[in-house]
Amino acid sequence: MRHEAFDGVVIRARQTGDHDVVLSILTADTGRISVLSKGSKSLKGEQRSISQLFTHANFEVYRRGDMYILKGGSPLHTFYGISNDIARFSLASYLCDIAYELTDEGEPADAVMRLLLNALYAVSENLYPMETVKGAFELRAAILSGYTPDLSGCAECGTDVAEELYLDVMNGAILCSACLRSRSSRAKNVGTYDEIREAEVLSPITPSVLAAIRYVATAPLARLFSFELKDTDEGTAFASCAERYLLSHLGHGFATLDFYRSMRD
Repeated sequence: MRHEAFDGVVIRARQTGDHDVVLSILTADTGRISVLSKGSKSLKGEQRSISQLFTHANFEVYRRGDMYILKGGSPLHTFYGISNDIARFSLASYLCDIAYELTDEGEPADAVMRLLLNALYAVSENLYPMETVKGAFELRAAILSGYTPDLSGCAECGTDVAEELYLDVMNGAILCSACLRSRSSRAKNVGTYDEIREAEVLSPITPSVLAAIRYVATAPLARLFSFELKDTDEGTAFASCAERYLLSHLGHGFATLDFYRSMRD
């Protein structure tokens, strides 16, 4: 029987039967791995400590047919602060769902895994406002998945200092209000119906919010959340823009996001 060991973080835990759990573990080298943790729902289960959602551990497994079976392991980090607060728990669950969505079994996921671990640590330790962590994670996750916006300036005139700017979400571009009005006027004059234009998703942003987006796009991972939008409205605009950008490209929402919102209302 071949035994293997790897570091990973539990991003989903689904109970099966009375005492067993199927874990979705995100790893750097082979992406998501499904592992059966036998007896971990029992209070006396030997694997209980490493079979909890958000646990970062070294997992020892063996293979039986097409299924990995958890043999043992040792925790590396359990992020206790997440379980002590329902809002933080709901946010961390949403971040794990994004990580699950953006990775596959057998495909390397080192960048997503490191992003997730940094975010879980920030949420667990309450290092930054939750909306800051959430928005930065959403934007960086979208970029890691290939949805990289052109943030150099307005796609038509090049400016980035106009008071009214928009992120053209689906095209990954910046538009200033003047160019947006001009483009809308030209479309009306031509009198044609453009389904792509009708499907546009425009997110209003200020120059300060654009600066925050640019920071998140390029910042070292260790300092990804180390920015501040002092104006409350701009902080809200950043968070809204980041969420809209990711979800529009994915094409759907998440139940965990809905729950997080209900905890914040």
